[in-house]
Amino acid sequence: MPMFNKIQRKLTIQYAFFFLLFVVLLMAALYISISAIMQQQQVQELEQFFGKERYHLEKDDEDEDDVHDHNKDDQITDGMKIEYDANRSNFYYVFSKNNELVHGDESFYGLYKDVAQLMMHAKDEDPQTVEWKDQDLLLIKYDSPHSHNGSYMIIGQSVTKQHHLLERMMYAFIALTLIGTLCIAFLSHYLAGKAMVPIKKSFERQRKFVSDASHELRTPLSVFYSSLEVLENDDENEFGAFGQEVLTDLKNETQHMETLLEGLLFLARFDQNKLKTKKEDIELSKLVNSITKSFERTLPDSIQLKTQIADGIKFIGDETSIRELLYILLENATKFTEKGSIRVSLTSINNYIKLIVEDTGIGITQRDLPHVFDRFYQATKNRQKKGTGLGLSIAQAIVSHHQGHISVESEFGQGTKFIVSLPILKKD
Repeated sequence: MPMFNKIQRKLTIQYAFFFLLFVVLLMAALYISISAIMQQQQVQELEQFFGKERYHLEKDDEDEDDVHDHNKDDQITDGMKIEYDANRSNFYYVFSKNNELVHGDESFYGLYKDVAQLMMHAKDEDPQTVEWKDQDLLLIKYDSPHSHNGSYMIIGQSVTKQHHLLERMMYAFIALTLIGTLCIAFLSHYLAGKAMVPIKKSFERQRKFVSDASHELRTPLSVFYSSLEVLENDDENEFGAFGQEVLTDLKNETQHMETLLEGLLFLARFDQNKLKTKKEDIELSKLVNSITKSFERTLPDSIQLKTQIADGIKFIGDETSIRELLYILLENATKFTEKGSIRVSLTSINNYIKLIVEDTGIGITQRDLPHVFDRFYQATKNRQKKGTGLGLSIAQAIVSHHQGHISVESEFGQGTKFIVSLPILKKD
C-alpha cells in the first residue's frame, strides 16, 4: 500500500542517514587523531634532531661571525653555504637577523631560497606545515639562545609520504562508507518491511471492519430514516412542539450518520483500489462555473463569492468525483468564513490544471496545518463546527485517484487556500 511504502522508504532513509552521519563523524575523529599523532611524532623527531645538532648549528653561527669580523667584504658562494643531500631525512638552515642565509644542510634543492619567506610569520618553536612545490614540509623555527647577532634556525623534514598515506586511507574509508551505507540501506529496507508486517495485518483487519460495518449499517439507517418520515407524515400521530423537535433532530442525526457511512465506504474503496470511476471528457470550465453559480445562491449575504475561471479548459476524469471535490472545498470554506469572501480560480499551465479555492475565514494554526487531510481530524478551534471530519480526506483521495496533488496554505486569522493540481491526461 502507498502509505506503508512511504513509511518504509522514510525509515530506510533515516537509518541510512544516521549510519552515514555516525561513520562520517567517526572518520573525522580518526583522521584528526591520526594526523595529530603523526605530527606529534614528527615534531619529536625534529626536536631530537635539534638537540643533537644544536652545538654544531650554533658553532656554524659563531664561525660565520668570525668570517665577517676578519673579512667583511668577502662573499661566500652558495656552494660553500649549502650542503645538499637528497637522502637526508632532516634538514636545517641558519639565518642572520637580516634573513641572510649563514649555513644549511638541505634535502630539497633550492629550498633555501624560499624557506625564510615560508616561515616569516611563524612563532618560535611553533610547528608549521607548509607546501613547497610538490612537497609537504613540517618546519620549526628556533631562535639561537646564544647568538650575538639575533640569528635563528629553521629545521624540518618532508611529510609528503605521510600526507599521501592519509589521503589513501581517507579514500579507502570513503569507499567503505559508501558500500556500508548501501548495505545498511538495503538491510534497513528489509527490516522495516518485516517490522511493518503485523501493523499491515492489523490495519487490514481494521479497514475491513470499517468497510463491512459501514456497508451493513446502511440498510438499517435507511429503514430507520424511512420510518421517521412515515411517522412524521402520519396524520393519526399528532406530536406536540417538543415531539416535532425530537423527530427533526432524529432525522438530522440519521442523515449525518448516512453521510459519515458514505464517506467511510468511499475511503475504504479508495484504500483497496476499488473505486469505480469513469474516464470521460469534462468541460471543466463550464462545470466549475455552473457549480459556483449554484453554490453562490446558498451563501449568506455576509460572504461574497468571486470567480476567475479561464475558458475552454477540458479534463478527462470522473465528473461526479470532480463535482464532489469542488463542493467539499466550497462547503469547507463556507463553514469557517463568517464574513468576507471566497475566491475560486481555474487556470491551465504547462499541462497541468490548477484549481484554487481561497477564503478569508478563521484560518488554520501551524500546529493543525499538517493534519488537515487526516481522517476524523478537526482542529481544536473548529470542533464547534458540525461535520464528519472526512471531507478533506475524501477530497485528497479524489485528487490522488486522478493522479493529482492537493496542498493547503493558511495563516491563522487570515484565511485558507486550497490548491489542486491535476494533470491533463489523454483518454485511453
